[in-house]
Amino acid sequence: MASPSLIASVIPLVPVWRVDRTFDYRVPADLVGNVRAGVVVGVRFGNRNVRAVVRTVAPGPTAGLEDVARVVIDTPVAAPPMDELLEWVARRYATQRGIVYARVVPPRVRVKVDESRPPTGDPAPATLRTYEGGRDLIDALRHRRPGLWVVRPLANDRTDLLADIVASAARAGPCIVAVPEVRYGSAVLDGIHRRVGDLRRVDSSRSEGERSAAWVASARGHRAIGGGRASVLVPTPDLAAIVLDEEHHPTFKEDRSPRYDARRVALRRASLQNASCVLVSPTPSLDIASDPNRAVKWVQPSRDAARAARPVVELVAPPSDWFLSGELQQRMRRTLQDGARVGLLVPRGGFARAVWCASCRRSLRCERCEAGMSFDRSAGALRCPRCGLEHPLPPRCPHCGADELILMGAGSQKIADQLRRAFPRARVARVDPDSLADGELPDPGAQIYVTTWIGTKEALRPDVRLVGVLDADALIRRPDFRSAETAYQALWEMAAWAGPAGEGGRLLIQTADPTHHAVQAVVRADHAFFAERELESRRELGYPPFSELVRVRALGDGREGWIGRAASAAAEEGGQVMGPITTRMRGGAGMTEAREVLIKCPDGQAVAERLRDILASMPAGARLQVDVDPR
Repeated sequence: MASPSLIASVIPLVPVWRVDRTFDYRVPADLVGNVRAGVVVGVRFGNRNVRAVVRTVAPGPTAGLEDVARVVIDTPVAAPPMDELLEWVARRYATQRGIVYARVVPPRVRVKVDESRPPTGDPAPATLRTYEGGRDLIDALRHRRPGLWVVRPLANDRTDLLADIVASAARAGPCIVAVPEVRYGSAVLDGIHRRVGDLRRVDSSRSEGERSAAWVASARGHRAIGGGRASVLVPTPDLAAIVLDEEHHPTFKEDRSPRYDARRVALRRASLQNASCVLVSPTPSLDIASDPNRAVKWVQPSRDAARAARPVVELVAPPSDWFLSGELQQRMRRTLQDGARVGLLVPRGGFARAVWCASCRRSLRCERCEAGMSFDRSAGALRCPRCGLEHPLPPRCPHCGADELILMGAGSQKIADQLRRAFPRARVARVDPDSLADGELPDPGAQIYVTTWIGTKEALRPDVRLVGVLDADALIRRPDFRSAETAYQALWEMAAWAGPAGEGGRLLIQTADPTHHAVQAVVRADHAFFAERELESRRELGYPPFSELVRVRALGDGREGWIGRAASAAAEEGGQVMGPITTRMRGGAGMTEAREVLIKCPDGQAVAERLRDILASMPAGARLQVDVDPR
């Protein structure tokens, strides 16, 4: 008796809304058994050959169907429940399935997969055992009891804690560990590899061949996988745990389609695969770790250990005539005389923090993202501190045409120049996006380091004894509902940079608002103090974790009408629509205007699913950009 004909329903990896569904193909006799749910196949799609991911294989009538041409990758990369996760990503982040499913397919290279080896490192999680709740986490990981865990590491324990977590989880099953920026987190992954053994890497620091081999090894059940944000989508059957280092970092949010939040994807995936999700951060994000709808288990150092790791913290009023207060100048001189080094956190890079028109009193803003532009004297150009857009300083004001542009405030370049004159015997180094973009790394022989937010990254922090924060108020008062939280996180990292008081560590914060909860939480070394007060404010204003956010931009033909349709759909789902406003973005032919709304809503996915219907109906020449969970 002949075998029944088989139909493979596939998702073509084509980023077009009108084909955002499954298509059926006949499985030829020579591929029966090889075409399975989750494998990557080649099919004829219209007038071209494309790759596709198989959703299901089932018997049925095959008359009129084209054949599956070949099996491209015979190891399933989207087998259940991974396919359910990808469908969720497509719905929540209003993205075509072809784009989402392409994220789980390795690059088009020949793959040679080495035999997987079990973890070989020291299985004794010595550091994790010393933390309150640490033994419970070890036990849960080893016995595969799923849950959401938040681990708050001390600065010197971070890599050891991550290695302990991965080693404990890998004894029970596959484990994924993700870092926010591989450029600065690669050393952490290297440290985990040395402790655990055979950590396969899927990040951009590896060649396409290495990444593809690690990807396929993961799909075959390799026990330890590491990488960047995209590693949360690595196909791993029987997942035991997924770990996110520096969970609070904004780069866990993807800025290209699909614009997913890796933290939320990790949480969803852990739920689908009955795995543990472990978020590691000294300053956990409030929208995840403090969400009242989530059952969170905490792992923290003892109060005595946390207190011993903190520096002396001093608060001083900001000076009116210069950027250094008298107290900070005195501390710097004493520190340098003792042969130690100083770190200074400034609010912004460049020579001048802003450029203003003396005539119309308007500032020059980024054409792409509307952030205020700073002036980079070394390049003779304006540079956006948010998105990196750079262009020459115009001779006239783009708003009114006047030729009286004024450089306002001191950026890292200007402050470094003035420090060289004030401390002529000290070597001064800048660590900011401009210097790093030029390929410069921190000068290891410098005595004074001037840094922006990027200096909060552990990989770029040389040992110092004194850290000065020149303008904490500029961090706190940014026009963003998360400004207090990001300021608190930056100040906490500066305290970690200064080091323990027992070793001479001192943090001096210049602020006109010393009672602000972001400042006081660092003085007290008390995360709960900050979280309680910040959550009270967010509850009153209706911001996450007490709501969800969706940002929508309409570009091109008829953008006013399309943004109106999007706003109406969101309002029908209970959303509060703020805007629209006009912004400028970079398009295919230069800068273009866009209309934008921000939506507060009880369920971001419900809004996104309504917007998917609008996206599927849009004609050529119009574009709607949907960003759920924007950062």
